[in-house]
Formats: sequence, structure tokens, C-alpha cells
Amino acid sequence: LNVLAPWRIDTDMAEWLIQVPADGEYEVFVTLAADEASAGDAYVIEAANTSVKGVVQSTSGYESFKEQSAGMMKLKAGVQSLLMRPEGALKQELADVRAVRLRRK
Repeated sequence: LNVLAPWRIDTDMAEWLIQVPADGEYEVFVTLAADEASAGDAYVIEAANTSVKGVVQSTSGYESFKEQSAGMMKLKAGVQSLLMRPEGALKQELADVRAVRLRRK
């Protein structure tokens, strides 16, 4: 499975176990595909005691994946869970999600 789709239920969530190499600020990137009908839907990415809220931007359809920044998170080093879930009701479906990537600042 290389994509989470279709994401139509607003109570669904995805969880990954990650290894954070060092304490610090990390930018969160989500690789997703979405059409205009899903643009504007919000999602939350959570880890430990921090979270970031992203907004789906249209990629011109579900066959076109693009990486989008969701914002910054302050993370501690070590193994932890990273959770992604919709924030509120969905207009159609959240997006097709291919990856979540963290980049240390």
C-alpha cells in the first residue's frame, strides 16, 4: 500500500511509529493528491505534546501528488507516534496521502 485513500470518514486516523534523531524544530511535509472539492479541508498531525494543523490544497486531481508544508512542530529525540487525522467534517474526502516527512530546521 503506497497511499492512504480514500479518506472519507472524518474520525479515521493514520499512525506511524517514528524515530526522531534529535530535539528540535521540524517542518512537517505531507505528500498528497486532492481535487478542488477537497481543497480547504483541514487535518492535524500530532506527536507527544505537540501538533500542527494543515489545510489541503488542490493538486488538480487525485492522480497528481505534491508535497505541501503543514507547518512546524517541536519534537523530542526518540521513538514516538505520529498521528494524522482530519480536523472537522470533510466536504468530500480529505486527500489521498502518500507520505509524511519531517525536516529539521
